[in-house]
Amino acid sequence: MEQDDVEHAGGRLLPSSLGLAIGAVIVCAALGFLIKDTPAVLTVFTGLARFFLLRQDIPVAGALILFYGLILVFGARGETRSDSIAHALRFLHAIAIAVVIAMALTAWCLRRFVLFDFDLSRDEQMVAFDAGIFSRGQLVAPFPAQWREWYEALNATFILPIGDREAWISAYLPGNAALHAALSRIMPDALISPLLLMIAGLALWRIARRIWPESPSTQTVVLLLFAGSSQAIVMGATRYAMTAHLAANLVWLWLFLQRRPVTDAGAIAVGFIATGLHQPLFHPLFVLPFLDLLRREKQWRLLAVYVLCYGAIGLFWLSWPGWVSSHGVQAIPAEHQAGGVSYLDRFRSSTTALGPVSFGLMGVNLLRFVAWQHLLLLPLMIVGLRSSLRAEPLCRALALGIALLVLAMLLLLPAQAHGWGYRYLHGFLGSAVLIAGFGWHRLERAGAAPMRVVLWGTALSVLALLPFHVWLARSFIAPYAQASAALSRSTADLLIVDDWPTPFATDLVRNRPDLSNRPIMLQATELPPAALTRLCAGGRTLAFADTPRFAAMNRLFGNDLLPGPSPAQHRLHQAADAAGCRVVSL
Repeated sequence: MEQDDVEHAGGRLLPSSLGLAIGAVIVCAALGFLIKDTPAVLTVFTGLARFFLLRQDIPVAGALILFYGLILVFGARGETRSDSIAHALRFLHAIAIAVVIAMALTAWCLRRFVLFDFDLSRDEQMVAFDAGIFSRGQLVAPFPAQWREWYEALNATFILPIGDREAWISAYLPGNAALHAALSRIMPDALISPLLLMIAGLALWRIARRIWPESPSTQTVVLLLFAGSSQAIVMGATRYAMTAHLAANLVWLWLFLQRRPVTDAGAIAVGFIATGLHQPLFHPLFVLPFLDLLRREKQWRLLAVYVLCYGAIGLFWLSWPGWVSSHGVQAIPAEHQAGGVSYLDRFRSSTTALGPVSFGLMGVNLLRFVAWQHLLLLPLMIVGLRSSLRAEPLCRALALGIALLVLAMLLLLPAQAHGWGYRYLHGFLGSAVLIAGFGWHRLERAGAAPMRVVLWGTALSVLALLPFHVWLARSFIAPYAQASAALSRSTADLLIVDDWPTPFATDLVRNRPDLSNRPIMLQATELPPAALTRLCAGGRTLAFADTPRFAAMNRLFGNDLLPGPSPAQHRLHQAADAAGCRVVSL
């Protein structure tokens, strides 16, 4: 009778969790409508957040609600148990390897043949920028002295100030760029993120086998949930550090769970690399709940080792920007320190007051995360949280890491700007899938695990949702990639980009660290008209990329098109004429 009660309770768990999933989707979408244009620092990103909400994620949210509703209406019977899965999937390990290889190859093909092999955001561009510096054996690239006057116009966004414009490198930690610099010596750069995606998938698979060794069904569902994640695959086609974070976190967890001295040492070594990949916050937030797990288990000696090592790791990477910045000889001008050099200064300058806009942005982020995952990830996560949050310490640690990340981003940076899915949660994607694995395992033990529904959900996620997301990404990237290619084909020595009011036109201003590229690109909004006389000296040719050139980018956002150059660009046209510059057409 007691077993019947358990199975009956398990049978109710999935339908009620589907109802909660529907409610969560609706609440997150509704929060998105709290976003309004304000004069705050967030304003530059609120338009993009609303664009993604209305154009990309609301349609998928509707599909999610419909799918969950259909399951509720037609039922989801638990028709498959672990023993039958084990018999049917005798080659499960080989299948898992094939699946993660297929994911990596898909990401590579998307990068090369669908998404233009193009770095859309400044974050991605900085990876290539820094990797180019590191591949020459340099810590920073000397900034050409003859160009210091136009430092800001060359696009100093996310550049770490070093002396008085004496050298440049990005303000990010070096790990991801160093990884690209090293691996690009032995493989095409476009394969590096897909390789990291494959490593993440294999580590996740090994973790699932360790947690549920007796349940091939749960192992299979974990694999399918990961394979059905559009975010995992499309982000794996970019240079963002987030795929490296995902791989590092999952490799760390796999090592940590083995509880042997050699694997603990390996986890600490991985932690050093992971903390220095991009920003020093993401990996420690993942690790912190597992240190609390050691505290609860009274593993005092091991806890002390981890705390001491992570304290040293944190101090090392927190001091990195200041140490690199100190390589300059002269003092840093005050105007170049606005965002701060140290992480303490950066945190102070980026902290956001809680309010409707920040909560609205986080609602959009969470909806975007769910919309770019396997259709069944959210309801199975809810099952896992309801059934295992208290009973399973590992599930609690995984969930706490996600909660800490969301809280930190709500306070520090609620707007993610560009990203396929919610990229700040990308390193915790494995955590979300494992929580869902706990949910599936609970359903399986109650005889209420609907494998047929999971297979249908996987088919829809891979064959319908992923192509839709790829189309959305390609449609968004295309105007920028095409505009960038057109600018790069210019025969001029200098090219002035009309970077306002076209959204994110500043990201088209990209230059090599040694400024060996032609044309050298300059931002119109950072270039005083008086500079044209000196810029044109020596017979340099000059071209202008005016706002009408970016019509497709403006149409993407539904912006009104300017018939000619912006006021700032128009003044530069006049200054070029007055200075007798040799102007060539694009």
